[in-house]
Amino acid sequence: MLDLLNNIFSWFFVGEMLVKLGGLGLKNYARDTFNLFDAFLVVLSLVEMVLELFGKSGLGGALIAFRGIRLLRVFKLARSWTSFRTLLGKV
Repeated sequence: MLDLLNNIFSWFFVGEMLVKLGGLGLKNYARDTFNLFDAFLVVLSLVEMVLELFGKSGLGGALIAFRGIRLLRVFKLARSWTSFRTLLGKV
């Protein structure tokens, strides 16, 4: 179940990245460091899925460690969501 959800969210983020690239253009997209961070994570997710598809789980093990880094996307919300910043401040 976790692998299925991982794949669903990975494809969702691929779609988000493509929509943002189409809307902003490459130059404006690359100006925001969070966009570059998201693109890095999306590419890692795609590499991980390709490696799993070909049964190279030994090689993908190192990439799985980057799943934890994806949690840093939450801090992207903190930049624009006032109540979320307040919540983070109380923790």
